[in-house]
Amino acid sequence: MKQIFTVLFLAVCSSLISAADSSKPNFVVFLVDDLGWGDLGCYGSTFHETPHLDGLATDGMRFTQAYSACTVCSPSRAAIMTGQYPARLHLTDWIAGHRRPNPKLSIPDWNMRLEHSLTTLPEALKAADYRTQFIGKWHLMPIGQPDFKQHYPDDHGFDSNIAGREWGQPKGPGLYFAPFGMPNLDDGEPGDFLTDNLTDAAVDFIDQSKDSPFLLYFSYYTVHGPIMAKPELVEKYTKKAETFQNTRNEKVNPRYAGMIESLDDSVGRILEKLDSAGLAENTVVIFTADNGGVSENSSGGLRGCKALAYEGGTREPFIVRWPSKVKPDSTCDVPIIGNDIYPTILDMAELDLKPGCHIDGLSLVPVLTEAADSLDRDSLYWHYPHYHKTKPYGAVREGDWKLIEFFEDSRLELYDLKNDPSESIDLAAEKPDKAKTLLANLQQWRAEVGAQMPTENPDYDPNLVGRKKARGKPNVKAISTPLGAISASSAQQGNTPGNSVDGSKDTRWAASGESLPQWIQLDLGGAKPIKGVDIHFKNRTWIHYQVDVSNDGKTWSTAHESKTNQPIQNELPRFEAAGRYLRVTINDLGKGWATITEWHPVFE
Repeated sequence: MKQIFTVLFLAVCSSLISAADSSKPNFVVFLVDDLGWGDLGCYGSTFHETPHLDGLATDGMRFTQAYSACTVCSPSRAAIMTGQYPARLHLTDWIAGHRRPNPKLSIPDWNMRLEHSLTTLPEALKAADYRTQFIGKWHLMPIGQPDFKQHYPDDHGFDSNIAGREWGQPKGPGLYFAPFGMPNLDDGEPGDFLTDNLTDAAVDFIDQSKDSPFLLYFSYYTVHGPIMAKPELVEKYTKKAETFQNTRNEKVNPRYAGMIESLDDSVGRILEKLDSAGLAENTVVIFTADNGGVSENSSGGLRGCKALAYEGGTREPFIVRWPSKVKPDSTCDVPIIGNDIYPTILDMAELDLKPGCHIDGLSLVPVLTEAADSLDRDSLYWHYPHYHKTKPYGAVREGDWKLIEFFEDSRLELYDLKNDPSESIDLAAEKPDKAKTLLANLQQWRAEVGAQMPTENPDYDPNLVGRKKARGKPNVKAISTPLGAISASSAQQGNTPGNSVDGSKDTRWAASGESLPQWIQLDLGGAKPIKGVDIHFKNRTWIHYQVDVSNDGKTWSTAHESKTNQPIQNELPRFEAAGRYLRVTINDLGKGWATITEWHPVFE
């Protein structure tokens, strides 16, 4: 009898323990790459269609002033994993960063890995018997270093890793289409799209985790370039763009819009799986992004974009659904940052916080549950001692005030975000005392976290910079050439449109920035019969381009289109067309810049 009682007692205890374990909330974290603050319907977009994400916002809380910890990806991802500012981690740029020739400042010897001495978010949850799954983009590995293979996601607390490696974007043979070339992910069938196949893996993980609490960390490669989408979605948004009234300066790119819709479909599938598995009521869903979009058109009216110090570079969509805890269809205007995700999840799971680990993050539970209307924090900070689209800088937001300090010349910019969210009026000269106070706070914070600063470059040659500038500023206006007037949608410094029709192999036109499509065109002065065009690209890679002709510069007809995913360089398409204007548009490419070294029309 005593033996039977003992067995029954142990069975009851085991049942109670199992029930207690199953009561722990699950967590699904969606992290999107290069998503702009204005790219979703629930954040104001009218061109993109995001019904599932809009529904998630309706079911939960939408933050209006949420920030990434950096304007580029690797540092902001490290901040989420550790709850620490990138400046404290000394991991302050995307891995492996830019190397600008002849910089005025030398960048510090920064860290390109997550140190194993840190306790990451998944490691903290594993200690509480959580299953942890990583899917998607990792980009936290020391490329070219001896310890490279010791820094995959499953070396930092995840039970399993699918598709996480050193890549900052897809680089497999088919890029966003199969084959993918990613760890632990089947290469798929022809036509398979990466976002869909990663979602399949996430659904499988949920199926396998119904009986234990879990963290699903779904870190999308999308919407980072190359900008590629499923053909049916490109067709859908191409038609929509024809009649779309762009009153809000939105990004109107059919391929990009198709990527956004695939992202939304993916989130919808995960939410549906949680519902069908009976897990939705006990699962917290967090959705955000790692930095701003690559175009200011994605910023929802904010200034700047990815890699810039302004709001468009760091303010992000941030949505939290926490059934029975968070009021549906609620909003929060409290400034928050990616560092806060780590302690928030621990607090939600009723686990002990680890203030020595997530030292720069705060739990958002008080504002999520509306137990408080603010957090015990005065300021948010950013530190970017690197060159990118910007020069090295630091920034602080204190209340509604934001100060930016550019390190090359100690120049300050001051903005009142409450009255000027688009940062159009610099108040540094008008309010020097406020600027001085914020600068002192920023400098004190840098000292406290041990931020690395750039130093004077002893080899800097200002005369070399002057000679480069003499080549010409970006010029997108029409330039007279022997072939006709030439213009372009944009141009890099020194690589103006006219450089692509001067007969020299040493000059070129290069589109500015990472945003495609980009075009270059000739005004022939009058309608002419055109038999084709010769195009010589600088980089040998796959390029999707099209050739259009027009009589008035407004209505265009496509004479040739190339969508091959095979590497190309010298293109000689032939066709029958007539028009005054000839335009080449680069819609997408595998790597490098949208660069043409020489091109010209072919006549009779």
